[in-house]
Parts: sequence; C-alpha cells; structure tokens
Amino acid sequence: MRQARGGKQAFDGDLLVVPDLLSDLTEIAHRLIDRVAAQDVLDTYLLAAAAVQIVEDHLQRDTYALSRAAAYLRDQDTAAIVADLLRGFAAAGEMVRTSRAGERRAVRWRDAAATLRDAAALQVVTDAPQAALEEWTTAAVRLRASLTSLDRGLAGALLRLPSCFRSFDQEPADMVALATRLRPRCPDRGRPIVVLGVRTSGSYLAPLVAAALRDVGYGEVHAESVRPGYRLRPPVRALLRSAARRGGRIAVVDDPPETGQSVADVASTVRRAGVPESAVTLLLPLFGDAPPATLAGYDSVTLPYREWAIHERLETEAVVRSLSALLDQPVRSVSRVPHIGVSRGREHARAVFDVGLPDGESRRIVAAGAGLGFFGRHALAVAHAVSQYLPRTYGFVDGIVFRDWLPSEQKLANADTADAQQLAGYVRDRAAAMPAGADHAAGLAGRQPVWEAASRVLQRNYGRAGVVLRPVLLDPLIRRLCKVAEPSVVDGATGLDHWFRGAAGLYKVDADVRDFANTDLACYDPAYDLAGIDPGSASPAFAESLRREMPCDPERFLLYELVHLWDRERQGHPAHRAGARAVQRYLREVLLTGVHAAPGGAVCALDVDGVLESEALGFPMATPTAALTLRALLAHGFRPVLVTGRCLDEVRERCRSYGLAGGVAEYGSVVFHDGTAHDLVPADAAKALDRVRAALTTRTDVVVDADYQRIVRAYRRGSDGVRRALPARVTKSLLAQVGDAASHLRVIVGDGQTDFVATAVGKGTGLALLAASLGVDAVSWAVGDTAADLPMLEAATVAYAPGNADERVRSSTVQVLRRHYAAGVEQAAKLLIGHRPGACETCRPPVHAARTRTLLTLLDASNAGARGLPVAVARCLSRAVSTG
Repeated sequence: MRQARGGKQAFDGDLLVVPDLLSDLTEIAHRLIDRVAAQDVLDTYLLAAAAVQIVEDHLQRDTYALSRAAAYLRDQDTAAIVADLLRGFAAAGEMVRTSRAGERRAVRWRDAAATLRDAAALQVVTDAPQAALEEWTTAAVRLRASLTSLDRGLAGALLRLPSCFRSFDQEPADMVALATRLRPRCPDRGRPIVVLGVRTSGSYLAPLVAAALRDVGYGEVHAESVRPGYRLRPPVRALLRSAARRGGRIAVVDDPPETGQSVADVASTVRRAGVPESAVTLLLPLFGDAPPATLAGYDSVTLPYREWAIHERLETEAVVRSLSALLDQPVRSVSRVPHIGVSRGREHARAVFDVGLPDGESRRIVAAGAGLGFFGRHALAVAHAVSQYLPRTYGFVDGIVFRDWLPSEQKLANADTADAQQLAGYVRDRAAAMPAGADHAAGLAGRQPVWEAASRVLQRNYGRAGVVLRPVLLDPLIRRLCKVAEPSVVDGATGLDHWFRGAAGLYKVDADVRDFANTDLACYDPAYDLAGIDPGSASPAFAESLRREMPCDPERFLLYELVHLWDRERQGHPAHRAGARAVQRYLREVLLTGVHAAPGGAVCALDVDGVLESEALGFPMATPTAALTLRALLAHGFRPVLVTGRCLDEVRERCRSYGLAGGVAEYGSVVFHDGTAHDLVPADAAKALDRVRAALTTRTDVVVDADYQRIVRAYRRGSDGVRRALPARVTKSLLAQVGDAASHLRVIVGDGQTDFVATAVGKGTGLALLAASLGVDAVSWAVGDTAADLPMLEAATVAYAPGNADERVRSSTVQVLRRHYAAGVEQAAKLLIGHRPGACETCRPPVHAARTRTLLTLLDASNAGARGLPVAVARCLSRAVSTG
C-alpha cells in the first residue's frame, strides 16, 4: 500500500498523511512549514486555506448570537422592534471588537496567510514555473512565529472540514472550468471581480477561482469568504461596495447546493450590502443538471456533475496509469465492470474494474473518490491502522483510493453473538491504533458533534422549553456524560450494513468515510462505534455480547445509540422501534435488576401509550418513573401485565425487558404469555381485515404498518414527517368498499393512526384470557386512559386513570387521579402498596452513580406531561448544579 504522486500533488519529499483531520491553527501552522519544505504545493494550499478559514470565522463571529437571534425574529411582526434592537447591538459590538488590538493582530495574521494561500492557489491551477519557495518558507515561518500574538483561543481553534475536498470529489480543475465559464460575463478585464466563497467550502474554492482568473489576465481579482447568517466583516463589505460602484462583478461560489439556502442567504447579504442583483453571479457545481429552485432567480454559471474532473480519473486509461504507478510495474489488463458500484448522489464517485495484476492474479478493484490532498490521504492512515479488518488497499492517487471490491452477496445480512467478538474487536483495535491527542469534539459547540446531537434528542423531552434549556443546562450535562478518558479517531459508520462476511471472517468497508464527513457528528469515543454496530438491537443477547467484549458504561452507550438512530431517521430510515428497545434495555439495567414476577401474585394491568409510555423523544418510551413503578409492583409480589393496542412484537419486547408475566396486544386480538402467542381474532373478522389491508395497500397516500398482523394500523405521513390518522372520508369510503364484512370490524382513531379491529375482541376479553392463563379469576388493579381501556378497567377490582384520561373514561365510574401520564401510574401504585414506589427497602432501586442519576433525570422529564415540566426543569437545574 502506498501513495503515488500524480499531477501537482507533490514535487518532492514525503506526503502528508493525517489520522486526525480536526487540526487546530497551531498544528496547521507547523504543518505548513513542513509542506513548503517538501515542495508539496497542493497541501501547502489546503493548509493555508484552512488557516485563513479559522481566522475568518474568528473575525466574523457572532458575539452572544445577536445577529442570528435578530435574523430569527426578522419575520415576526410582533418582534420587529426587538430584531432591530438586536441588530443594533450586534453592530455596536462589532465596532468595539474590531477596535481591539488583538483583533487587529488577527486581521494582519489572516492577511499574511491569505497572501501565501493565493500564491499557492496560482501554482495549483496553472502550469506556472516553480514557486519562489524561499519566499513561501519565510512566510510560513513568520506565520508560525506570530501565533503567540494571537488570542489563545484562536491559536487553538479547530478548522472546519470543507465538504468539497473531503466528502465530495471536487478538484481545482473544476474551479478553473467555472472561472472559464464566468469570463463571458466579465469582458472588461480591468474591472474588479470579487470571488466570494460560502464558508466553509467557499474558503477553499474561491481562491482557486480567483487564481484561474488572474492567470488569464484579470487585473483585480479578490478572494473572500462569508458564513451564511453572519454579518459581513467591515473590510469585505467595503470591498463589495467598491467593486459594485466600479462596475465589477461579485461571483459567489460554494460546494454543490442541496436546497441552495446557504448560497441564497449569502447572495441576499451581498445585495443588502449595496450590490445590485445584476452584478451577482453564482458559480454552482451541481450533482444534477439544474440549480435548486431557491436559486432560480439569480444569474448562474453551472458545472453539472457529469463534467467534473473526477470522472476523467475514473476512465480506464487513467486507472491503468494509477494502478501501474502504485504497483511499480504495469498491470496486465483493466476493464470496467458496468452497473456495479455506481454512486448514489451526494457521495464520493466510484467505479469498479476487473484488473489483471502484474503477478498474473486477477482482482476486482474499486476506484473511489476519497478527497483532495491530505483530506483524502486520511484513507491511508485508516488502512494502515486496521488493515486486518479492511479489503486490500492498493494506495491513493490524485484523490482516488484503490481497494478490493467485495461482492454484494457477501454483505452481512445479520449478525449473531459469535460475530460480536470480531465486530467489537475492530472498534477496540482501531481505538488502540488511532489514538487522538485530545477530544476535539468536546469544544465543537454549535457544530453538531455527537454529544450535542444527543442533547438535541433529549431536549424533546422538555417540549418547547427544550430549545432554551439545551445550551444552558442540557449541553453541559450531556458533554460531561460523553467525556472519554482515552480519545481516538472513530469510524462513525460501524452499522451492520457496512460489514461483509468473507472466508477469513468479517470485513469492514467505508472505514474512512464518515469520521470526518460533511454530516458533522464528530466524536472521539470508541464507545460511539460500539453503539453504532446495531443500535437498539432486536437481539438482547447480541447487544449484551458487544458490551461484554468491550465494556462501556450504560449512559454513554444509550446516548450514542440514540444519536445513531436519530441520524438514521434523518436519512429516512425508521428507527422508532429500535429507540424504544434501547431505552428499555437501559432502564432494565439500572432500575429493574433483581426483581421478577412472583408466581401466584395478584395481577395488575397497565395500558402502555399515555400511561407507562409517551413519545416525547419521538418514539414510544417508558420514563424512569414508570420503570420504578414496575419495580415496586414486582418487588411487592404483584404481577404487572401490559394491555395495549401495540403490536405483538412490541409487547413481547417489553415483557422481556421488564421481566413481566405477559401481555395483551393489538387491542385484545392476541395474548402473549409464557413465550407463546394466542390469537383471538375470529376467522370472519380475519378475512375482513385482510380485505381492508389489501384495499389500503393500493393507496399511495396511506402507510400500512406491517408490524400489526391481527389488526390493521394505517396512517398518513404529512410533509412535516408527522404521522396522522386517516381522514374520516377515507375511512368511510374504505368500509363501504369492504361491504358486509365491515360489520366484523370497529375503527379506533388515535393521535397518529387509524386502527381497524375485530369487533369480537377487546382489551377486556384479552385480559380475561391472560388472567386465566396466570391462574387468577380477576384482575386486582388496572390503569388506563382511553375508551379502549374501559373493558379492562371495568373488569378490575380497583381501577384508576391518570389525569390525561379522555372524556369517555372521565364520564365513567373509574377514579381519575390528579397527576398525568407515568406520574399518574406512580400515584395509583402508591395507593396500592401504601407508599411511593422506591421508598422502602423492598422496592428501593440500587444506589446509582452521579452520571446514572443525571441521565435518569433527563429521561424522566416527560413523566407527567406538560404540567410536570416546571418540576422537570427544576430537577435538571439541580443536577446541573450538583454535578457542575
């Protein structure tokens, strides 16, 4: 495995391979001297651009977030005065800040770094004679020496990785192509051009466009950058206005836009600075053929994906040259394999080839984009560190890494406990081979590292108050919970879909793609990789095996599972069942160990939704209060059972997690006890349900939940992603379509779904069968909250409803308690056992460490619904104070 030198990547000397790409300004300044000495022009440019980006972000910072707050309020009619006031404060703060000596020193440092950057950019995009390396060396040495003049925080500030050169496959040649296409808009080469990059990628792209224009004779070309949503720096604002007054052009450049909103925001900022729209041109590399609709009103110069330079490097002739250089002798043959390994959109390009190697062996090899310069050469660092787990890596040439291709039939379909050793072994060995000097993610507030994503997930538990609470209370607590003793460079994509099963064991793919990607989620804790293998696993034994192979405290493991699942959901993959399982296992481990259902104990029936569980986190989850109530019932000899509309598999999972005697699922359609399911739906009703399911399946606007087999659960998903019940007209039409068979069915409309249930079954009939299976004549105690629970409640000796009960329950004889949701269940249990759950020696939970108490507090925020939020916020504040 080696690096081949091609194009202008390096003229001499060793090449830069960086395991940890999140470098700070000090590290970059030191590496800059080394790259200049090695005559590595491309990495000299990339490092200088990174240095400028860091300082420009410092200079353009939004102190106290005043500008962003003003932008948020700008469109709120009632808040217009407040928005204007905040903008005024932001402008005043900027004037004060820019007058400080430290700020002026930062500007001078930035200008010196930009001079070196622009000189290197010209060398990268042209065939100019070799650079004046002595001048470059002097400049780089001065930059390093003057670091001591900068604020300490700035010298330690981390770069932001450019998606263009790390996660996508843009090249300097693409910027030359855009500059060439811009030239007809700028026929007078004496007029100024400002190439304004949308930071972060624009910090790297704009200087290359500017250099390409200078190379063909444009006399006054400036490269600047701006971050969307932030105020322009005063010198940049003045430059834009001056260029516009003199008939110049402002060219805005960024990596390929998805929605185009960032580019549109910067273009609007330019116009508000006094530049007419006619003077603005967008330079847009595209993954498709046309810009997003958001940018349709602007003059644009585009570079469609099919015209990117990367595709030339994936042509057969180029691959022959690259592989021959890597192997130090000519390959015998190379032929492209069609229709295999085609990239799927906003990701690296790749192509698969059948290759005859010099030694006579034939191999199928994939050539895949990895990133530009040292950003892409990170793939070599990973391949060297964990080569035993990866397909054979041949090397890296001009932004492309060459590896053996693994056939799709070897993709890991499922894993069992026997695989856990190798899966966890990869995580453990990678952490040992790729240690990091520091946990850089801890200081990335506002850039969505993993700990911040976990905080965003948990903020949902606090409703609207979570938006305010997160930065003040939740972030510090979660950051402490995610603190790692031995940081390392993680993989970030360890899920089972990234593994293949070969003759010698399991092989990992994409091991260098996600760790420093455009999707954020920076993390230096190997436990994040462990949790990502199968977050919320459907196999408790497999999850336990992973934890056994690589011990990790349950708090970090759960938080990381929730982040992985949140990440999957934002990519369109449902994860609510897995989220529920992850929380169930955590609560079992910390609250329900040591208690079991007692044979012969009195039966207590509990509804699930709105009683034991809520969906505050975006998936059904029991709160710690609910789990502690179950613990108290079990410890005092009762046998809690679940009676719910949820599907059989969900009831089975909860019974297993919580150690319960059994449950009734799908509104009494099926009973689960002693590991066995008993179906109660009559044949006529089952046929009617099949007809309803078939009719609904033909509708493109309706989703039928396949997890439900004895009832039909259907819903519509709105444009906001929220599940909603079917409109009444759709239900009525459907029942008419079913005809006489509809007489066997009843309809239950919930908050986010419509359920079609056999009329012959109900929670009461299901509970009666379960009670008989458990050897009792009657249910001693029950808690439910909706009309569907009334048969169950009426069958119990004592029945309660939490304060959130619906009108049908309130108008019945069932006693409605004051407290809501799980807090209401706790209140009902107190009336049964004579004290608050967990308050006596018999049912008191184990003594927990401070970190466990912290996470339990955060998970319990929704235990009483909206009415309980003031108490939940107070408890959160108390934890922050006690652990601070």
